[in-house]
Amino acid sequence: MATRVEIVAYDPNWPQRYREIAQDLRRILDALVIAVDHIGSTAVPGMAAKAVIDIDVTLRGLPDIAAASALLVAAGYQARGNRYDDDVWAFMLQGVEPKRRVYLCPPDNETHRRRLVFRDHLRGHADTALAYAALKARLAEAYRYDGDRYTAEKTRFINAIVDREDRMTGDRSAMVQTTVTCEIRYRLKPGRLAEFEAYAQTWMTLIERHGGTHHGYFVPREKPEGVGASFPGVGEDGAGDIAVALFTFPDEPAYLRYRSDVAADPDGMAANALYADDPPFVSYERIFLRPLARNP
Repeated sequence: MATRVEIVAYDPNWPQRYREIAQDLRRILDALVIAVDHIGSTAVPGMAAKAVIDIDVTLRGLPDIAAASALLVAAGYQARGNRYDDDVWAFMLQGVEPKRRVYLCPPDNETHRRRLVFRDHLRGHADTALAYAALKARLAEAYRYDGDRYTAEKTRFINAIVDREDRMTGDRSAMVQTTVTCEIRYRLKPGRLAEFEAYAQTWMTLIERHGGTHHGYFVPREKPEGVGASFPGVGEDGAGDIAVALFTFPDEPAYLRYRSDVAADPDGMAANALYADDPPFVSYERIFLRPLARNP
């Protein structure tokens, strides 16, 4: 029997549910993951939507799709295939509320890019978001038991917005960019680890609030016993006062939006003000990285 297309009011718990699901996906897929992105209407604050958390997972490369698919199926997800021949593979986890729909994407995938462009446009343009919400309500009433038709009818609206964004940005090829991964390496002040950890918790939240995927902060720990250097005479153990943060944005525009938006975020402003005169670290260095695709 056909499933009814049901639009529900925005649930303020959806962002937190996304973060929990994203953490679970990173645990399941581990090193295969480059980025995890909340997409679809549940990713737009205030937007009525079907009660399904849609998530794009960008993998290191197309060859990783098979291994990632097997891991998702083993975790209880149902494989839904590659319906549009765009190298994006869909999976659904039912029996949970809200349902989870996960898409595995290779790097620089065009479908994934367009989803992010549309999501970010809705987040920044209340008038378009209202028009889209009204369109979905009409389509849900007209095609209440025809989900494929409901989706197809939305496509013209979505394509018009994305194409307009591309024209405004310029050459479309400039929009398809490598993910931006940033490593920040801190030299900690003695006796200030607890303060640094509080600082780190704030920035993990801010990075993910503004469209990034935070891979975590890593703080010093004891060296395992009996571990030597792999290259004696070249490698050596570092000082125990280094902490590292690693996070990823899907492309340069997303990273630049984060830089702009976080400067006006009250939590970001408060964190910077708290540690402006006496941060819990002596210094830091920032390194920008790109993924190296594994050979097939």
